[in-house]
Amino acid sequence: MLHVLNGDSLASSFPASIPGQIAITRECLVDGPVKAHSTEELWVVRDKFLSKNYPEASEENYFTKVVSQFEKIMTVSSDTKIYLWFEYDLFCQVNLWFVMHLLKPHKGSVYLVTPVTDLIEGFGGMNELQLEQAYRDAKLLTANERHILADMWKLYQAPDISEALTLSHQTMPELPFLYPAVVAWKESIPHGDYPGKPKAALKEIAAELGTDDFGKIFRAFHIKHAIYGYGDLQVKRLWEELKREELRK
Repeated sequence: MLHVLNGDSLASSFPASIPGQIAITRECLVDGPVKAHSTEELWVVRDKFLSKNYPEASEENYFTKVVSQFEKIMTVSSDTKIYLWFEYDLFCQVNLWFVMHLLKPHKGSVYLVTPVTDLIEGFGGMNELQLEQAYRDAKLLTANERHILADMWKLYQAPDISEALTLSHQTMPELPFLYPAVVAWKESIPHGDYPGKPKAALKEIAAELGTDDFGKIFRAFHIKHAIYGYGDLQVKRLWEELKREELRK
């Protein structure tokens, strides 16, 4: 049994009573380039992006800390049951799509574990008993659902937002969380003078609060736009980009 967790935060509170090995997704594939002709090329693209844009990430070896965890998923034995612990926000969903892409050859059962809390709290708002119950309530993914989630990665990588919207809308009865995440992706894409919804929202929040205090702005963004699931590092990068763009005008 292998549990694929959506980050170190969940790993730190993961109940010891739940059997199995753990692999942690330590990526933020929603942020930055993902175009690559192979998984190996993707590692190089991501390492370069993260080292440049997140100096704290360059202090740790991407291949040791991040790729090694994905390799656990890629090399798991064919009869292993896999439990995927991912939330409904766009950040988590893009990582889930990639993991499902890696699991395309896997012959064993794949289960999806989701939180009982809202978008804002996610797994972080659940206690040990609730996490244990979420494990027991895990959804066994059908072959078609696995195929769709894996395909979403290729559409995200392309990127083909039109096809992703169509596919996610068609599958709302089986995977209801997919369409809202894809809509959030569409709305995040800049066009013309519009910087994309996350940046537009940051400008709006700063104006509403009458402050440049990033801590206050981030907290408001996290609550009002929880569908994105961005952490403080991602939002801070957007905020700093926004300020530089304002200065250039």
